[in-house]
Amino acid sequence: MIEIIPKDIWTGRLDDEDGALGTRWHQIIQTRLFSELKPDSDEKIALLGFCSDEGVKRNKGRIGSRNAPNQIRKSLANLPFNSTKQKVVFDFGNIVLENEGLESVREQQIQCVSELIRNNYFPIVLGGGHETALGNFLALAENFKKIGIINIDAHFDLRIPVDGSTSGTPFFEMANYCIENDREFHYFTIGIQPNGNTQALFQRAEDLNVKTILADEVHTDLNFVLRQIEDFSTKFDALYVSLDLDVLDGAFAPGVSAPSVNGLTPFQVKNIIQKLMESKKIKVFDVVELNPEWDQDNRTAKLAAHFLQDLTFS
Repeated sequence: MIEIIPKDIWTGRLDDEDGALGTRWHQIIQTRLFSELKPDSDEKIALLGFCSDEGVKRNKGRIGSRNAPNQIRKSLANLPFNSTKQKVVFDFGNIVLENEGLESVREQQIQCVSELIRNNYFPIVLGGGHETALGNFLALAENFKKIGIINIDAHFDLRIPVDGSTSGTPFFEMANYCIENDREFHYFTIGIQPNGNTQALFQRAEDLNVKTILADEVHTDLNFVLRQIEDFSTKFDALYVSLDLDVLDGAFAPGVSAPSVNGLTPFQVKNIIQKLMESKKIKVFDVVELNPEWDQDNRTAKLAAHFLQDLTFS
């Protein structure tokens, strides 16, 4: 089911005395239906929520991430918007998992994201647990052949599915898709925590030739990491980038299913995103694992909104 966003989500401060220079997100955002989609020569931003925490529940995590998309919107609403430098932003609502199974709702997600890509939109998908990732990748795979996958995350999420997809299995499922469809699997993880992944997961990453940068390596030499990102990005026609907010240290991002110790700083993540944007190859981006139930003063939601702000600049 696709849910249209209530008007009270996109509200905020008005600085009418400043004219156009006082514009904020809630004043420029436009809602759009999928039935209104048509190709355009100028790339536009498309927000799409994926309201699910079924994958987190199956993965024995703290549920609550299904409420994240609207919380991120509320944090975006009051941010300043520069109409001369930022792309037009449309809100296509939320894909909501209710009584349907995760797998059936994912089919709708794939269709929606693929349709956005074909019509020259840049989809920014607001999760949801990290089960959000598989549908986004499969949609991108319908439109591009040579894809680089970048996951900014404390965890590999390479678990083997036992009773269906979970928030911990999406990248293993992507690898299987690539094997079954005679495609190359190029997976790059940034921010991995040794204490958050078993040796089985490290071995699986090695077996799948996953390019791995540990959190400690980011702390030690951020410039080295940025060079690695630049080298990786040049090899592909399209990038799928996933930002799992639990990559951030729990002091900055308490509102996640699995808070990190010794996680990345907002400054580091911001620089990583900006370097990725320089490639001009990101075709789908998602932000996942915000759990408003555990957030403090909306700190984690606000961080997500600030990262997304950077993605809208031309």
